[in-house]
Amino acid sequence: MPELPEVETIRQDLNKLIVGKEISDVQADSPKQIQPSLEAVRKAVIGAKIKSVGRRAKLIQIFLDNGKILAIHLKLTGRLLVRKEGASEDQWQHVVFKMTTDNRGQRAEDLELRFCDLRKFGWIRLIGDEKELEKLLSEFGPEALDDLTLEKFKEILSRKGIPIKLVLMDQKEIAGVGNIYANEALFLAGINPKRPAKSISPSEQSKLYEALEQVLKEGIKYRGASDNSYLDAQGRKGYYQEHFRVYAQAGRPCPNKCGGKIKRITLGGRGTFFCPKCQR
Repeated sequence: MPELPEVETIRQDLNKLIVGKEISDVQADSPKQIQPSLEAVRKAVIGAKIKSVGRRAKLIQIFLDNGKILAIHLKLTGRLLVRKEGASEDQWQHVVFKMTTDNRGQRAEDLELRFCDLRKFGWIRLIGDEKELEKLLSEFGPEALDDLTLEKFKEILSRKGIPIKLVLMDQKEIAGVGNIYANEALFLAGINPKRPAKSISPSEQSKLYEALEQVLKEGIKYRGASDNSYLDAQGRKGYYQEHFRVYAQAGRPCPNKCGGKIKRITLGGRGTFFCPKCQR
């Protein structure tokens, strides 16, 4: 699943590529992924211009000049790709927003924003206004790289008896962190992912807070991790996977050179990677 760094990379790309474009049509062969319906979305967005692209947690928001908003969640295998009109169809392509540019009366190159999704778990939702968007976003906890303070982080951990890795991935507690970056942050902080969150000492909490910020910023720097289906908005792979410390490294020597090997277990149904010797 694309996590905060991947979704933020896509947001940055979209802000450069589609802001100012006018939506001229919407087509879909998987209308169930469009909420409330393809007809409602078409009626609301055709003729509107794209003002800006935002992100909260793993949710992309496309703001239109008529006050409407498109909220897009990529879920497990979703992609948002910007292509020239008429370019070859992309793999798993299901929804297409056709866009035009009117440059002082001169028609510029037309583009398409393509929503592609292998598993079809992702969705596009029409939001009527900022108040409705605020209600949707209220489901998320504080943003890991924004309003999550150290004090709030410690408070969250101190009241949870479940494994620390599951707390980091709970979007209602901390927004944006997924499996990859939870594994990497816990390794940097030297904390076993199975430990109850409330068992972590104040000094360990501080280390983990800093480690979480570090790995998320690294993920953005390297334009996300393409260990699975993720591509940026121009169809390019990220390369954070070339810098993984423990994620997907089972059986390999610990990068701390402690003499241990990376182990894989399952927590909450997700593959979990750590060094038993370094992470206590």
